[in-house]
Amino acid sequence: MTQYQSRFDTSLKKQHFLPKYWGIWLLLGLLFLFSYLPIKWRDRFAAFIADKLYDAKFLNKRKRIAFINLGLCFPEYNEADKDKLMRENFRSVAQILLSLGEIAFRSQAFLIKRINFIGEHYIKEAEAQDKAIIFLAPHCYGLDFAGAAAVSARGYPLSSMFKDYNNPIFDWFVTGYRTRFTKLAGKGTLYHRSEGLKPAIKSLRDKAHFYYLPDEDHGRENSVFTDFYATKKATLPVIGRLAKLGRAVVIPIYTSYNAKTSKIDVICHAPLENLFEGDQQQQTELMNRAIEKVIDENRAQYMWTLKLLKTRPEKGHNIYK
Repeated sequence: MTQYQSRFDTSLKKQHFLPKYWGIWLLLGLLFLFSYLPIKWRDRFAAFIADKLYDAKFLNKRKRIAFINLGLCFPEYNEADKDKLMRENFRSVAQILLSLGEIAFRSQAFLIKRINFIGEHYIKEAEAQDKAIIFLAPHCYGLDFAGAAAVSARGYPLSSMFKDYNNPIFDWFVTGYRTRFTKLAGKGTLYHRSEGLKPAIKSLRDKAHFYYLPDEDHGRENSVFTDFYATKKATLPVIGRLAKLGRAVVIPIYTSYNAKTSKIDVICHAPLENLFEGDQQQQTELMNRAIEKVIDENRAQYMWTLKLLKTRPEKGHNIYK
């Protein structure tokens, strides 16, 4: 047993119940209430709020970032295409946010029914071969549903990393629901991303799968530039090394909120093939092709509002200025 225990403390303390935190506790109370409302009614309400807020000034910065990202990735998109995609994007964000309490407060049986798990057989096949899995999970808004409600709630052992919110109540809440079903498998953990990839490797070698978000921009010094749709993206070139050291297969996974069925589609694609045949650059290119393929399941659910393309091949070029 080589399980890693994170040193990051997210437990509640007495001071977390002081008046300055009451607003956060109220917000969590609202998430609890929303988690028990009729889903179709809640979805319509969320879409209504998203449509009303879409043109709000405080969202202009994020929309501008998204439009820049979309323009670079899809030069064939005109302004109307970008606007249509982002309106759908905002509706999905609202619907997922109002559903988030379900992961913390609803039953395991409820969550399993809530998920439309496509491609689960790839997980079963990997486990039958005694393989650990790296879930390649680009930043989509429903990613917690994939990790906690689809994978972990079905008893698959899972480890992941998290970035703290600089708010002890949110840290406690998020780490709590992400590890809620860990006991089902008896292994798996959650650790802070400042602790690096060492605990991920330890978990993988113990056959606890790893939920990996591969598409953040970690800067020029740590990255290689690879194709990402029609542009170049600074990408962390670790997928081959992580899979080799962890003795794991890599399965792309994506989450898409389906407003028509009021279910969460969690989609697994086939494991990456020939990952170890190329060099570091080729491995990273192969990973990005897999990321594009799962994003194409529903481009409107991806986090286009992140500064995904901040580091450019041309030094000193700031596309978000």
